[in-house]
Amino acid sequence: MKGLQKTSWIGLMAFAVVMIIFPLVITQSFYITKATFAGIYTIVAVSLGLLMGFAGQISLGHAAFYGVGAYTTAVLSTTYNFNPWLGLIFSMLIPGMIAFLIGFTMSRLNGYYLAMATLAFGIIVHVLLVEWKSVTNGASGLYGIPKVELFGYSLTQGLSYYYFVWAFVLIIIVISLNIINSRIGRALRSIHGSEIAASAMGVDAGKYKMQVFIVGAMFSGLAGWLMAHMSYSISPTSFTLDASIIFLAMVVLGGSTSIWGAVVGSLLITLIGVIVKILGEHISFITSDFEHVLYGLILMIVVIFLPKGLLPSLVQVFQSRLFKYRKMKVSEDIQM
Repeated sequence: MKGLQKTSWIGLMAFAVVMIIFPLVITQSFYITKATFAGIYTIVAVSLGLLMGFAGQISLGHAAFYGVGAYTTAVLSTTYNFNPWLGLIFSMLIPGMIAFLIGFTMSRLNGYYLAMATLAFGIIVHVLLVEWKSVTNGASGLYGIPKVELFGYSLTQGLSYYYFVWAFVLIIIVISLNIINSRIGRALRSIHGSEIAASAMGVDAGKYKMQVFIVGAMFSGLAGWLMAHMSYSISPTSFTLDASIIFLAMVVLGGSTSIWGAVVGSLLITLIGVIVKILGEHISFITSDFEHVLYGLILMIVVIFLPKGLLPSLVQVFQSRLFKYRKMKVSEDIQM
């Protein structure tokens, strides 16, 4: 925990208070369910942010790790009657092992080459989920996934699962903040700045990229576990390329160089989805396809006008104005 700065702890505590209060103010089950899914998406977005913002690697395959985590616990709990908590271990280990196996190749790839490789991986996983019917039940998916029990209490959709998910989100944020404030985080930032220069300074770029790739895969597997036991049923349609692009949009929108940017991006994308759904009930031409068009439009605007992302750009503006204000105050004091 030494890596966490004082400002990070303050921000974390403030964020935790907001998430605790939210369902007590907004009590409708629809919004609580959406906020719960926002927490699950936040975990995936943070894992992708670690890879993109700090290692400088673009991934279009995080939905695959998310799906592997979900299907692992679903198969183990429905077919083999495993306890969901034991399924959690496998839901993180198996995506981590897959990332380790393919990491030897992908860790040597950069930029668009890595993006294409992870895209191909995501397509392969989706095809397996559809075609491996003896295990995954094909396109129909798996049903009857058991609920998670904690201290003898069954966690169902609603307030209890909302707090359960966001407790995991806070843990993931703490771990991620410690990573980026550690020696590993500094090495990742140097790789992002210039892999050649980092290698010249003795940084093993391949090793660090593979490590963050594995950690990101395990975080995504955790998110899949949470999603499976919340939904009680899963199908391959939840883990397509569209899902990977939405996760990418979350990171780009919020700001890939900030853990909190990924959090903000996931919340904003979820909020946009809720707004589109509400508008769609009153305006006929607004459909689910319109939602994807809106995501694309947002990505274009952010990339053109806010290339650093929403949160880092706002912080930069605030710091600039604060600096000007302090400079003006110092000038006034000198004149007096």
